[in-house]
Amino acid sequence: MKNLRLCMAASLVVFTMIFTSCSKDEPQIESSEKATLSFGAIVNDLLNKAGTKQVMADIPACTDDTPAFVRIVLTQGDIDVVGSEDEPYRVDLVADQLFTEDDPALELDPGSYSLDHFSVYNEAGDLIWIAPRMGSDLANFVDGALPLAINLGAGVKKYVDVPVLCFDDRDVNQYGYLFFELDAVQAYELCFFANYCDDDGRHYTANYSLDVWLGTDNTGTALYTDLTPETGVDENGDFFARPVCVALPINDDPDEDYIYYEATLLDWTDNYGTVTPMVLTGTLSRNDIEANFGPDMTVEYEHLRFNCEGQGEEPTGPVCLPAISGDCERVIFNQMVGTSEQPSGQTQLYPIFTQDGDEVGTIRYNLVKRQAQRDLLTATVNLVDGWEATHARFTLPNIGEDDVCVNNINDDNFDVVYEGVTLTYPLQARVAINVCPED
Repeated sequence: MKNLRLCMAASLVVFTMIFTSCSKDEPQIESSEKATLSFGAIVNDLLNKAGTKQVMADIPACTDDTPAFVRIVLTQGDIDVVGSEDEPYRVDLVADQLFTEDDPALELDPGSYSLDHFSVYNEAGDLIWIAPRMGSDLANFVDGALPLAINLGAGVKKYVDVPVLCFDDRDVNQYGYLFFELDAVQAYELCFFANYCDDDGRHYTANYSLDVWLGTDNTGTALYTDLTPETGVDENGDFFARPVCVALPINDDPDEDYIYYEATLLDWTDNYGTVTPMVLTGTLSRNDIEANFGPDMTVEYEHLRFNCEGQGEEPTGPVCLPAISGDCERVIFNQMVGTSEQPSGQTQLYPIFTQDGDEVGTIRYNLVKRQAQRDLLTATVNLVDGWEATHARFTLPNIGEDDVCVNNINDDNFDVVYEGVTLTYPLQARVAINVCPED
């Protein structure tokens, strides 16, 4: 893992600013059942923490900017009391001081609260210090990572000191925050799902780790690190993996690649066993992300396929498949068919899967060369009990002819016939099918 980039002053001596806590001698406020809360920031002394010397060369200097205000999220149980994850609440600092001004929003009923977010900004609104969260890479460098428990009694004015670290935007996730919690940006949700195919062509739901960067390679700003799906066995004894969903910023240029990801296949002992390390990489533009959006706010998965050459993206060309809705699913299948030595005959049966990784049937191709007539390439689809096809689309990406579309199938066994002029094998055949549970 890359070195932790902590922060220190320009003199390369990290300093501690300790504020006098008034919690021991809290003045009583007469004739009030409310409690008044104020916060102060303590810049943590990193040089005294074990393990920092080896990363000194990679530590950026703290800014000399003067702090002007903080943003906080204060909760009680599962309820946001002051601020929220989407919009932390701003409280100004007293001029030339490092504690907050009195604010009506911080006049609270007595009780137990939790400080879940604390960040410090300069007058221009640039983030300069931040309190790390428990479980993050930098949590061990402060005494008291968030969430911080706060107990308020009736009629008291309580000051709470919050340990903070200088902020480096190259390492947002190492503080335990997501980018959209620190920047006022809109975000998309995109979910990943993965299959693994062994060398015999058998498909499995895959276990994997996912890393995501803002940029076009892994030198950009890290948004997510080492995300893994929830895996298990359902009540039917089948292995499952939940999709991994991430929030991604919205880019102004719809055609520009600005998201880069790496997915690493992981072992799954009880499912497919130990595997050879395999990494899939890719970039995404705003158009790529929005292509996964369906009707009624539905989002299709970004489907990852480890060692699965038979599966691919939906065919290009004229669209003749209606959008899926309800419990229906989209099946997408790619396959190289035929050989130059055997331009006629049937291929083997191939399993076909929904975008969710459910096996719903098989497909077989039949190649027929005809003299003085157009050659035939037939895709025969057999769905398992409980599924039926409504529409299908068949295309040969490298052949400049129209796609074949079949509408209103409403059956679990059907053929799609492609007629081409002197088809030369091998060639790539792509089939997309809308399948729905049978009534």
